[in-house]
Amino acid sequence: MTIESGFQRPPTPPGFDRSRAAERAADPAGWRFPDPAREAVHRVIGERRDIRRFRPDGVPADVLGRVLAAAHQAPSVGLMQPWRLIVIRSLETRIAVRGLAQRERLRQADRFDERARQFLDQKIEGIVEAPLGVCVCCDHGDPGVEVLGRGTIPETDVYSTACAIENLWLAARAEGLGVGWVSFYREADLRAVLGIPGEVDPIAYLCLGWPDERPDRPGLEAAGWSARMPLADVVMQERWRGAAPAPAAPARAPGPARAPGPDRAAAIAARDRLDRLVKPAGSLGALEPLIERWAQITGAPPPTRIRSGVLVCAGDHGHVAHGTSLFDATVTAQVAAAAARGETAVAVLARRGGHELIVADLGLAGPTPAGVRNLKVAAATADMTRGPALAPDELDAALARGAELARELAERGVDCLVLGEIGIGNTATTAALMGALTGAAPEVTVGRGTGLDAPGLERKRRVVAQALARHGTSLPAREALLALGGLELAALTGAAIEATRLRLPVLLDGYAATVAALAAVRLDAAAGEVLIAGHRSAEPGHGLALDELGLEPVLDLRLRLGEASGALIALGVIEAAAALHHGMATFEESGVARSAD
Repeated sequence: MTIESGFQRPPTPPGFDRSRAAERAADPAGWRFPDPAREAVHRVIGERRDIRRFRPDGVPADVLGRVLAAAHQAPSVGLMQPWRLIVIRSLETRIAVRGLAQRERLRQADRFDERARQFLDQKIEGIVEAPLGVCVCCDHGDPGVEVLGRGTIPETDVYSTACAIENLWLAARAEGLGVGWVSFYREADLRAVLGIPGEVDPIAYLCLGWPDERPDRPGLEAAGWSARMPLADVVMQERWRGAAPAPAAPARAPGPARAPGPDRAAAIAARDRLDRLVKPAGSLGALEPLIERWAQITGAPPPTRIRSGVLVCAGDHGHVAHGTSLFDATVTAQVAAAAARGETAVAVLARRGGHELIVADLGLAGPTPAGVRNLKVAAATADMTRGPALAPDELDAALARGAELARELAERGVDCLVLGEIGIGNTATTAALMGALTGAAPEVTVGRGTGLDAPGLERKRRVVAQALARHGTSLPAREALLALGGLELAALTGAAIEATRLRLPVLLDGYAATVAALAAVRLDAAAGEVLIAGHRSAEPGHGLALDELGLEPVLDLRLRLGEASGALIALGVIEAAAALHHGMATFEESGVARSAD
């Protein structure tokens, strides 16, 4: 029932997106230009030429202004706008620049061997003929200032500057101007002529003016120097042409066929509803992409009451003999037994939420306690400092049993899979596995675990360093798991991969579960599409693992309990997000009228 209201949805302020979800859904291609305008754009692109011969007529200030403004409209990573444009009118300066080009032309001729004479016959510049020169530079800025998007690929400022050059060139062509790119000079020489400081790089010297030639095709093609390659020669599908096939996903136990990939239609439908709710756009912050991600995985937004399948895998580790934990291996079985009896944090939270809980023994050193599922592969993993932690058949068995448990929980009708673990010493195993997968050093991957003091922390780091020195770093996932992985972690890896086939969201708990999920993604990249980070633990390496997966945690409460407890606490936030998504009214439902933008 709609509510009569005299309120209007506030108009969209200038400079913001005025489109609405409904109109975007009704006409996905509605942003396109009319046919004549699109044809003009493609014509400008197709008829852009490198001009070498220019008329002496001057370029009016308004025309030059439009061309320079087009360059300044270029896209740039992080909106860094690194381009700087030096407009050169002085004949004296242009003569000096031409001298640089003429000298370099002769120096380079010898590189073409028998084609040297043909090269010298080419007109390579119109620096003095053109009434203007424009030197497009890249100002790298202060290296101490972080720019969005440049942290991984520092060269993005140069690439952004290249976009400004292209914008300038196309705008000039539309105005009827010609542009010639001069690439024959030494950078240091051009710096000296134009006074360019050392932290700024000259990317292109462009001649600009009215052309005294109107070529139908590139000049070097007309001269027989080269030709444009067919489009099919430069476009490849999925991988580089001739590259080895992508590594095959690991063999899995029989089960249902892999589900289709991410459900983008469902994700966009969820986003569209969020856009229509009576609230400012994006005001639910990180909850909005969380709802969209859930819909992308399952085909629908999360329900307001989520019934999860909680999988807690237990195992022991041979390296605890070196003092990597405050406790010995007997404690693992005791905690697993207490969880099965309903006495630990995971049991309390699972019972409170009505979730399905399985506590499974994948590698306890002793007998399987009562109430714990006996899926033991071996009596603990081997000492990773003395050799491989797992044999190949042990790893395969652990992966398969994790997948079986995920299928079992899915068959019980759960809405998501929550992964946790119990294992004395497994934060050292996790840190070693993290180092093997990413190359990260023990100084940043090893934390205090269950509360080690300073000498204990140093001892734990030494053990992890010894293991990595023996087995290596930046290993393929299977090799890393064989060398260092615990049986319980391998089972969680198998469960995460299987959840991908089942289109079941995987809510990760702490450090160990997250690194197991990282191994799953390295084995099968599609697994990354079903992962949701429940929380960020107190372990320093956990943040590194989340960054590696590109996941932002729902909570950050400095928890370090494990057992899937943090993930189950985060589940309440996801349910709250779902309640908002399903329960809030849209502008239409509440009777709030849209204003005319």
